[in-house]
Amino acid sequence: MALYQRKDLATLFSALSRGEVAQVYLVFGERYLCRDAIDQLVARLLPDESTRKNQLQLIDGDQEDFQATLHMLRTYSLFPGRRVFRITDSRLFFSKAVAQPLWEKATQAHGAGKPDKAARYISQMREIAGLSPTDFADDPLAGLSAARWKELFGFARPEGDLNWTKELAAERKNKRTLPSADGALLLTDALEAGLPPDHILILSAEAVDKRKKLFKFLEQHGVVIDLSVDAGGSSAARKDQEQIIVELVEKTLATFNKKIAPRAREILLERVGFHPVAAVLETEKLALSVGDAPTISPEDLDAVIGRTREEALYELTEAYTRQRLDQAMLIIARLQENGIHALAILATLRNHIRKLLVIRSFQLQRDPAYSGGISFPAFQKEYLPRLKEAHQEWAALWKGHPYALYMQFQQAEKFSCSFLQSNLRELLAAEYRLKGSAVAPSMVLDSLLMNLIQHRHQ
Repeated sequence: MALYQRKDLATLFSALSRGEVAQVYLVFGERYLCRDAIDQLVARLLPDESTRKNQLQLIDGDQEDFQATLHMLRTYSLFPGRRVFRITDSRLFFSKAVAQPLWEKATQAHGAGKPDKAARYISQMREIAGLSPTDFADDPLAGLSAARWKELFGFARPEGDLNWTKELAAERKNKRTLPSADGALLLTDALEAGLPPDHILILSAEAVDKRKKLFKFLEQHGVVIDLSVDAGGSSAARKDQEQIIVELVEKTLATFNKKIAPRAREILLERVGFHPVAAVLETEKLALSVGDAPTISPEDLDAVIGRTREEALYELTEAYTRQRLDQAMLIIARLQENGIHALAILATLRNHIRKLLVIRSFQLQRDPAYSGGISFPAFQKEYLPRLKEAHQEWAALWKGHPYALYMQFQQAEKFSCSFLQSNLRELLAAEYRLKGSAVAPSMVLDSLLMNLIQHRHQ
């Protein structure tokens, strides 16, 4: 019937208000945008809130028994009225074509400290590869050869340590029953044969293979809504991401009859980044906090969702470790805006780099020997106790959670001792300039970052 994108949603909803209803809808792309669009879709398909709960069937596609779902779709209801079946995270469109996007989402979730989310994507990758649930407890991904990875997932094996996927394996074991391999074919057959006329199916997924027969069928006989967003770092991608966040902020504020000052909006966009859920929640928080005031100011924003010094300084060290110059310069600018002295910023970087240097020197010792890519269990149970015993004079370094220390060892692997030592010399030179020259601190810090991050470690 039709293919819609984000800009076409008003047209789709207008058609719904005229009674132009399809029997099946597929909504795919950015998770929050999909959920929001489906909420609006359901509200129009089932306008009576008093009966909506009884007419709406919610199904978690990540754990569904597909045969049971198909049976419900085919069975006529004993009660009059429309029935809507809403299936989230449908797996009917999985193939090797979506394995790489799922991997990218998994690594992003892992990096953001969201293991449940990362585990879901890794689990979906296993399903694409045809790995059975019994493999979940002993995750096979980290040990796959480059050739086997390519064969299973259709893209090159990522470089670096993949042992973190093992930590996620047990969390997903036996959480759901895998669908039949021909689930998409069975649904296509059911739709061609015809469902009860008052039954409407809504499928959602973050990634789909557009080459699948089911997708092509839905394009012709149903409604497909593409809410994909380019997650890359190109200027076009960033512009699209910013536009989406601006729309969500303005839409949220409109429900409270509020506006936001241009500078406050700029700061808000910078702080939430491309995280639609965070943008909406923080905007709601702002709107409620200002009471009767019609406009949200930068001061209101700082009072409600201002970053703490500790959070921002931690983000700075993370940007350094990831060698992200753009992020580091942005964070330093905000730290100075919030009154953090340039020498305090230098001290944070110095302490972080010194710690990386100490850890890197331990990794180069023969006893105890450090193995690159070591798993966390082996690090915690074998390597760390031996290291503590051999270097009791560094007791202060071993404080804190073992996993946090493990992650610092992972970070230190990326650098050479000579690179870290040169960075400490750059910091010392920057400190002299701050204390003994008339150059603006912001210029000294910007120059420092370019020297620290744009140099390549050996």
